[in-house]
Amino acid sequence: MKTRTIVAGLLATVIVSSCTVLSFYPLYTEKELVRDDRIIGKWQSLNNKDFYPTSENNTVIDTLIWEISLQNKIWKKKLNNPFDRGSEQIPNKFTYTLRIYDKSMPENNTEFNLHLVKLGNNVFIDLIPEVWQMNDTFLAVHQMSVNTFAKIDIGNKIEINWFDSEFLQKLFDENKIRIKHENNGVYTLLTAKPEELQKFVIKYANEDKAFSDLMKYTLRKI
Repeated sequence: MKTRTIVAGLLATVIVSSCTVLSFYPLYTEKELVRDDRIIGKWQSLNNKDFYPTSENNTVIDTLIWEISLQNKIWKKKLNNPFDRGSEQIPNKFTYTLRIYDKSMPENNTEFNLHLVKLGNNVFIDLIPEVWQMNDTFLAVHQMSVNTFAKIDIGNKIEINWFDSEFLQKLFDENKIRIKHENNGVYTLLTAKPEELQKFVIKYANEDKAFSDLMKYTLRKI
């Protein structure tokens, strides 16, 4: 049960994993944000082919459900932790809400703020956790949300491809890019502002090797 609870919060776990690129700042400024309400609705990953990598093996998990909505108002948070829902609501135009969970365990869900970002001819999503399962208060105050971003194609189905942290690290190792970041020996965290992040994303947006094979999702509406 413990393993399935962890898997149910898959993307929240991935946010602090080595699978995808992590960023302190979002990918966007307000001028790059777009609306595409085709994304709204309930979706599921196809064919149970989602994988969560562990240190021992690759564990096949149950179907993930992705519920995406758009509210007229959102909470303005003061603290970057799962217990702060904010004390003030502000008008909302571009912030979608994503709630994701294992189909068999909807009570173990994670809520994200999702933004659509138009850069050149491509659209990307920027995700940051808003609310997640956290029973240990002391642990929670030591957690901090970070942004991840992925290339997205929205139609009758949704294709999502997250950027690959190993690809990014190879660029650093080979001195092929210069972008502000910190590395603690385990994780690399981009600390560049949105304008600098956008240059990186635009440059590699059409290179297949820039995206993680473990973090490719195909969603169909249900």
